[in-house]
Amino acid sequence: MSACTSLKLAEATAKTVAVTGSKGGVGKSNLVLNLAVALGRWDHRVLLVDGDLGLANLDVLVGLMPRYTVDHLIQGEARLEEVLLDGPEGVRILPAGAGVPDLVQMNEERRATLFDGLSEGAGAADVVLVDTGAGIGPTTLALQLAASRVLVVTTPEPTSLVDAYATLKILWTVDPGKRVDLVVNRAADDDEARRIYKQIANAAAQFLDNRPGSLGAVYDDSHVTRAVRRQQPLLELFPDSPAARCYERIAMQISSTSAPRQPLRHYWEGLLAHTRKELRH
Repeated sequence: MSACTSLKLAEATAKTVAVTGSKGGVGKSNLVLNLAVALGRWDHRVLLVDGDLGLANLDVLVGLMPRYTVDHLIQGEARLEEVLLDGPEGVRILPAGAGVPDLVQMNEERRATLFDGLSEGAGAADVVLVDTGAGIGPTTLALQLAASRVLVVTTPEPTSLVDAYATLKILWTVDPGKRVDLVVNRAADDDEARRIYKQIANAAAQFLDNRPGSLGAVYDDSHVTRAVRRQQPLLELFPDSPAARCYERIAMQISSTSAPRQPLRHYWEGLLAHTRKELRH
């Protein structure tokens, strides 16, 4: 690699966004997939990372059968370019493996091999979307802390609201300055989404002295389930459906807002540092 190319990779920056669910089943994987498709259509170079390393999900949603997974990257049996899948609209997908341990459960050698492999793609994207595992475990937290922006997905269910607040509390306890936005999935309409947002935001303001931003609603829409069953992104299969319009609206906000950018290699380095810290705890 020439010095010029090396410098270019080192300076390449990306928006890094971790999409997390207040609990399992809130629709974060569908959200992150369709955000990636929308951004890809608008000529962004998108890297979509399945952050739940041991449970493949994103490749299933688009009907892809990976030859290699992140496990091969960890074992040093494949390079990043061999592992990445070509998804819709030019999106590159880093698929999870089967039974791969959490980052904080890996030994130092395996983590180092993984992050060395990921660093090969230091200039391969200008937007990185990370679909974290559900809940508030240490690996999920590390993925959030390394990103420049976090989207928390909730639903109108009372238990989901409580879990969303817990997610904010844990994240801001570690990093009070982290930018966090809320998405209300399966909302009946914008009024319900605004009501849900106010409940969580007011509680956060009162007890956490912080307040998330709002990216609005994704409407409750049967087309989403139909797209999942056919293993295609909603934006490709039903582009005029109510939920598809919501996905596009949220993607536009991510694309247009001046969210912090960071050298992509710094994201992987930050993730490695956070997993080491979580391991010490």
